[in-house]
Amino acid sequence: MKVGRVGYLINHKIVSKLRGLFGDKTGATSVVFAVSLPAIIGAIILMTEVGYWRLKKADLQATVDMAAIAGAYQFMQEENSPESKMAAYADALDNTFDPAIGVLTTNIPPVGGSFDGEDAVQVTIAQEIPTFFSRFFFDDPLITEVTAVVKLGSESVKACVLALASSGTGISIGGSVDITTENCSLHANSTGDPAFEVFGAAELTAACASSSGVTDIGGSKPKVFSDCPDPLSNKPPVVDPYADVDVPENIDAYPCDYVSTSGHGKHATMTFPDPNGGTVKMCDNKIDLKNTINLEPGTYVFNSTELKFGNGGFVTGDDVTLIFRNNAELSNINGGNGFDISAPNSGDYAGIAMYADRNTMSNTEWKLNGNADMSVYGAIYLPTLDIDYVGGADTNATECTQLVAYRISFNGNSGFKNNCDPAGTSDIFGPGASRIALVE
Repeated sequence: MKVGRVGYLINHKIVSKLRGLFGDKTGATSVVFAVSLPAIIGAIILMTEVGYWRLKKADLQATVDMAAIAGAYQFMQEENSPESKMAAYADALDNTFDPAIGVLTTNIPPVGGSFDGEDAVQVTIAQEIPTFFSRFFFDDPLITEVTAVVKLGSESVKACVLALASSGTGISIGGSVDITTENCSLHANSTGDPAFEVFGAAELTAACASSSGVTDIGGSKPKVFSDCPDPLSNKPPVVDPYADVDVPENIDAYPCDYVSTSGHGKHATMTFPDPNGGTVKMCDNKIDLKNTINLEPGTYVFNSTELKFGNGGFVTGDDVTLIFRNNAELSNINGGNGFDISAPNSGDYAGIAMYADRNTMSNTEWKLNGNADMSVYGAIYLPTLDIDYVGGADTNATECTQLVAYRISFNGNSGFKNNCDPAGTSDIFGPGASRIALVE
């Protein structure tokens, strides 16, 4: 018999008895009082017992809530229903569940109720509650039933570093590297072991670190993750946010443009053609950069061109996109040279500062050497290339770089920072911490 029903029946019977007694006018007041006093005392005792039943039900509800949470945590870790059911049962035993007088049932997913069939853990306990004075009124044991449902889920975290390789090591961080991406995460799509590794004296501060394989976070320095308590392994691959990006349509039909040089020796100046907000195709075999070159807004397609950085070579420009195709390459990027560019906010290449054509770039690696400066406000998108930061190479100047490449490695004392969302870039949503919610 249920707790609420018992309380109602007891109240009804006592009130009926008292009404009968006080309605009888033939006896003296003292007789009425004497006769009714046991009933009044009995009512007080019974109401006290009803309060005890409600307290025991509240205790049992707390037990079933904690059991469902324990089962949900176990399921989020292993997605194993038997293990999760054992975790729920064990937690209930540590509290007020007594298998001698009760039954515990766990369903994954829930059966019946508002959350039938959803991604959740449902735990129900039906347990006998001890009775005292009320046992003289009722023969059946008093059974209370309580249920808890905990929904399962995970929260996505924005990523700013994504390695697309599906095997091997996708992200490698070692040496004395300093990676700081407090507002975004790093993810490797590889299913390798390790798919994501940190070693040596590398420092890593990020929203989260995750991979589709094994995430092996080691090394001598502490690691700080703001959005997930621990690194995440075996998570689904993250969708390439720029998978539909391609070179300009009919680019092969574009006329070739070339840099122009005026002056001689150290007084020589180099000028790039002005795309006037459109697109130019650069067909130089090699461009030797020996001073600062300012690019006008637009798209620059380097077609089989080696962009070689000499002493003091530096490329600047706002609202520009650099596209590399037919094995065009960056070379000799090291101390004191590099880029200071920002991507356009709109158009076909919104948010993309650098793109290596996935169809025509068969060279395998870009290497940024000691003290190279990659100040890029926007996305560096190299879907088929490895990028290797070594020595003092870093992207610290802007702290607004989104990096998507085939494989990514940071070594030596290189660095990478990101604390903003570059305008125009596509969002990358990586796996975040598992989330559970008690909903019933």
